[in-house]
Amino acid sequence: MKNVILSLFLFANYVGHSQCTGAEPPYYLGPDTTICLGTVLTIFGPTGYSNYSWSTGSQGASISVLNPGTYTVSSTISSLAGPNLVLNGDFEGGTTNVANNFTTSYIPGTGGTWGLLSNPGQYAITTSPNLVHNNFNICGDHTSGTGNMLVANGASTANTTVWSQSVPVTPGQGYVFSYWVASVENSSAAALAQLQLYINNVPISSVAVPSTSACIWTQHSGNWVAGNGTSNAVLKIVNQSTAAAGNDFSLDDILFRQVCTKKDTIVVAVNNVQVNGGADLTFCQGDTDTLVATTNNVNNVMTWTPGGTPGSNTYVPTSSGVYTVTAVSPFGCTKTDLVNVNVRAMNWAIDSLGSIPTDCGDSTGIAAVLLQPIDINLPPPLPFTYAWSGPGMGNPIATNGPVITDLNAGMYYLTITSDGCSRDTSIEVLINNAPIAAISASPLTGYAPLTVNFDNNSQFGQTYFWDFGNGNILNTNNTNSVSTIYDTSGIYTVMLVALSGGCSDTVYVTIEVLDEPIIPVIPIPPYVPVVFETSNVFTPNGDKENDFFTFKMENIIELDVQIFNRWGNLMFETKDPANFFWDGRSPEGAEAEDGVYFCKYKAKGAQGELFEGNGFLQLIR
Repeated sequence: MKNVILSLFLFANYVGHSQCTGAEPPYYLGPDTTICLGTVLTIFGPTGYSNYSWSTGSQGASISVLNPGTYTVSSTISSLAGPNLVLNGDFEGGTTNVANNFTTSYIPGTGGTWGLLSNPGQYAITTSPNLVHNNFNICGDHTSGTGNMLVANGASTANTTVWSQSVPVTPGQGYVFSYWVASVENSSAAALAQLQLYINNVPISSVAVPSTSACIWTQHSGNWVAGNGTSNAVLKIVNQSTAAAGNDFSLDDILFRQVCTKKDTIVVAVNNVQVNGGADLTFCQGDTDTLVATTNNVNNVMTWTPGGTPGSNTYVPTSSGVYTVTAVSPFGCTKTDLVNVNVRAMNWAIDSLGSIPTDCGDSTGIAAVLLQPIDINLPPPLPFTYAWSGPGMGNPIATNGPVITDLNAGMYYLTITSDGCSRDTSIEVLINNAPIAAISASPLTGYAPLTVNFDNNSQFGQTYFWDFGNGNILNTNNTNSVSTIYDTSGIYTVMLVALSGGCSDTVYVTIEVLDEPIIPVIPIPPYVPVVFETSNVFTPNGDKENDFFTFKMENIIELDVQIFNRWGNLMFETKDPANFFWDGRSPEGAEAEDGVYFCKYKAKGAQGELFEGNGFLQLIR
């Protein structure tokens, strides 16, 4: 019992210490990194180690990841020595499983024709296999050649536990689990025992077989890292063989000890670049539209191809095609989007139609305007429609077509439409030496009767027609100044028409005539006597004499009174000159104490007289 207690004590003092010495190879997964969305990153475990245990559950030497996250790996170096945590792994505790601190699915030998282990699925602890079975060889144990070993007549049922023991472990710590095995008779490979290591019912090694020759000891092992929250390990050696004969073996020197465990973590971020080139564009030839791309990060750099300016998210296409926008993040990750552009080709070649000059009275030069907006080198167009306006904007012409006639001077505007697309152009009809009417008047306003003088500042006119707006008109062939009289008040529009041949120009001026002003007589209001007198003592004792504090006031139209006690608390206030009566009570209705109070007041009389001041008043009950 003392040996068992000593072993547990040694383990309790050991589990908190790693078996690493500092001479191990570097254990580093590399710096945290960022990958592009959709990129596979392979993370390699540090070299020089074994038994890789990744946070993803993988046990390989590397993992491949697509997603962001924190990835951790633990590894061990099993060559470093440490104390054996298995009790009596050399079976020197006695000849029973209890004495050697293990459990087993095999049963102790029951004897038979060939000795104690004549039947499959039985075991014995002995110094030589031949002592428990007549057909087994004489073999020494692995430890000293003279000590104990476990000898088994192998069961023919797979997954049978030969040996099991439970030991405490430290979470995150790495361990090695090993044993030595030897055949107890020469056997074929097919009939040999098939042993496998399990911890907590999970295999940690592949199936191993002993030598086909008897008494040859071979060691087999597996590495294991205790998971987070794992404080106990159930160790098992399991026989997977189903052979009915030759499936017999010896076990010795079972070992479970800590090994050097290393752990490292790498954080992987995924750079998700998004870009949107916008909706497909369709517009007419001669018009413009703009491709505008958006992205999910202001630091991403966008470029349109073909033809875009590097680093610009906008582009103005001029031809049909597929345009690509590429967004590049600061990490170098890229994403593209495609936009289809359809520029609808129009079969015309038209800009400004220029101008047509003519002289006044010469109608032949402005009789017709003939347009040829079609490019004869292009295929036949779709039907065209024509919309004219003029002279000037906003004056639609009812007859529309490629030819219009009987035009006056001015600007004419044309909109040509075909297949949903439109183009605009214009033409100006000019008249050489056309009359220009100009007028000035003085004065432009005044009281009736009002005489106004007019100056004729016109050019290129031959005759002139005046309409003064007061019933008077005048025809003249010169630009001399004229005048007229406006007898009554009103607004008068004066028109001057300058004429030359068949051309004319008209100008207007407005005259405003006012009635003579009437000077009002402002009445002087009567004076209202004002009285404002203050008081300083009152006795609110209920005797109906001087029970209220007020002022003597007559014709006071505004009042603001505030009364405070000696501590500055507001006791009374009013803004109503008709209802100024303080009864000596607080705002809560309690009777105020006898004593001195402070009063502030402002008042205004009927003529605007101002009264303002302050003073003390005495309350006596």
